[in-house]
This record gives sequence, structure tokens and C-alpha cells, in this order.
Amino acid sequence: MKKAVGIVVEYNPFHNGHKYHLNKAKELGDIVIGVMSGDYVQRGEPSLINRWKRAEIALKEGVDIICELPCFYSSQSAEIFARGSIGILNFIGVEKIIFGSESDRLENLKKIIEISEDKNFQENLKKQLEEGISYPNAYNKILKEFLDESIELNSNDILGLEYLRAIKYFGNNIEPITLKREGGGYYSEEEKNRILSATGIRKLILEKKEIEKFIPEKSYEILENEIKNNKITALEKFYPLIRYSILEKRDRLFEAQDVEVGFDKRLYEIAIKYDNYKDFFENLMTKRYTIGRVQRILIHILLNITKNDTKYLKDNIPYIRVMGFSEKGKEYLKDFQKIKENNIEIITSFKNIQKKLSPESLKFLELNEKASIIYKIINNYEERKIPLMVE
Repeated sequence: MKKAVGIVVEYNPFHNGHKYHLNKAKELGDIVIGVMSGDYVQRGEPSLINRWKRAEIALKEGVDIICELPCFYSSQSAEIFARGSIGILNFIGVEKIIFGSESDRLENLKKIIEISEDKNFQENLKKQLEEGISYPNAYNKILKEFLDESIELNSNDILGLEYLRAIKYFGNNIEPITLKREGGGYYSEEEKNRILSATGIRKLILEKKEIEKFIPEKSYEILENEIKNNKITALEKFYPLIRYSILEKRDRLFEAQDVEVGFDKRLYEIAIKYDNYKDFFENLMTKRYTIGRVQRILIHILLNITKNDTKYLKDNIPYIRVMGFSEKGKEYLKDFQKIKENNIEIITSFKNIQKKLSPESLKFLELNEKASIIYKIINNYEERKIPLMVE
């Protein structure tokens, strides 16, 4: 078998920093397998352009196999996002994973995991959360009390911690490797060496400003065509659907993933009051919740992702959907299917899918496909039932 290196990506959109990451992954093995968020991404938003266009970009830029991270993982907190991503990579035979890190200190991240499992750490963290402090701020605050040196965990390191926990959960079959993040941070809007964060690039796109110098040529051609054809989107455009979902699910809002007691009433009251998304969101926010968490709640309500679903999905990967592959990737899949020991279905076609999947797995496949139908109400695209092939 060829040595497979895994990457977890969103490519929302693909930029020069992603190309750097991909090139480093290629140095570590024979093929690169990417797990990519589908039509909804981890910060609780619809993707800028649809899943198939981003899969095409990934393949043209050099990813050998691109698998979809379904919405019930991709729209979740770092813990669940990482559990789904690493689970898919684990069950498709990846031996190494390389991920971006602000600190680029793997041993420190491993040490932090040990510290955070301490009973006193957990009790102090719980106390901070009960006082209304957001999870990232509470985590960093308690961490400083337990570490000898000052440390500030940022977005990629926080996600990296969850990758390490997920690797441990699935049996430590994958070797983690960190890559120093180049350019600005995850939410940065500052340019450095022709690298700008996806956040910064999305802002430029929505402001109709030039982005070409931040995007590799092959990606830019596809992205520019989507922009010209008005095929980009943002969460604000989904507000009429979200508002309807909140009102329609009034008595069931508490079932949605991440909705705490009392917040369901707040959601309903503010949705009733405001027909403008900006006013709705500004009045919904509290100090207890990060922007990302509130946006994820809205997506969970819209897509009907529940606490019970999430509890099941933490422990079970229902299927692996292959969106596309190169010739090398196709050969890898053929060889891997012959030797794979797990019973998780690797989907390359929907033919006889009812026979291939268990009723529970089929339920989640249908949930994800319905989520993409909802996406297409706002940002329509041509659906595919078989993987893309890029030579």
C-alpha cells in the first residue's frame, strides 16, 4: 500500500497558505487524502462556494483523494469537528496527518492535553463557564494557572488539541505533525508574504476587491468564475430560512445541538422581533457565547442537527463519502478496499445505497444531502452522484 498523508481542510476559499500546507503534506508520503467540509463550515456558516467546486479545486491543486466532512461534523465545535475528521482519515488508512499550528510545538500541545484531563482543571473550567465566560477564554485562563510558562492558545492550536484527542480515541494509528502557520491568524485580515487568511479573502470578495495575488492560478480561475456568476453566498442570505426554522421549531429548539436551557426562548423572541439579520444577530449575542458558537447554533436549527444525533456521531462514523480522486487516488482506493478491516462503507456511488448502509448510517447520509438541498435554495449548483476525476 502507498503511504497516505491526511489533511483536514475547508478551502473556503483555497489560498496560498493552503498550497503551502498541501506541498508540505506531499513531502511526507505517497498520496494526500483530504477531508473537506461540505456545504457548511466549522465557524457556523454556509461555504462561500459549493462543495463540488471546492472539491474540484482541491484535486486540481494536487490532493489525491478528497472526502466530504458531512454537515453534522463540519458545523460543530472543535471537538466534534476533529472527531469526525480524524475518524474518516483513520478508517481510510491514513498514517500521518499534518495540521497548521500557531505555536508549532507538538510536545506542548500533548502536555496541555494531559493537564486538561486533570480533575482540578476540569472543575475550574466548569466554574468559569458557569460564570458566563466563553469556552476559549475560560480555557486559556485556566491553562495559564496550570502551566509554568505563559501560553495563549489560538484557533489552530485549539483545533490541534482536538485532533490529538481524536487520534488517541481512535487508537493512536496516526502520527501527528504540526506546521507553523504562515501569514495572519485564522481570523486575521492582514496580509503577509502574499498569504491572507480565508477570513480576509472572503471579506475582500464580498467587498468586490481584488484577490488574485492571494490565490493560486488554478483555484483563482474556478473561484473567479463563481464570483462572476454570482455563485457565492454568506450566512446573512440564509436568514429567512433560519428565521422560519426557529419559529416553526419553537417547542423543540432545546433539542438542537449546542442550545442551552433558556437560550431557546431568547432565540424565539428575537427571531419574532427582527426581520433583518444584522439586527437579529447583534441582539442575540451575549458575552457567554462566541460568534462561532451562535452561528453554529443557527445552522444546527436550520439543518435539524440535534444533541442526540451528536451524541451518536461522537462514537460512530456512519460512512465515508469520496467526492473525487486523481489516478493515484483511484488506485489507492482500489487497493485499500481489498485490505480494509473496518465495516464503514466508502461511498463512491449512490447505487444500491439502501443495501450498503445500515438504517442509522442512511439516516445521516440523507440528513447531509437534505442540508445541501437547503444550501441550493440560496446558492444553487449542479449535483453529482459520482466522484470527480482529475488527472
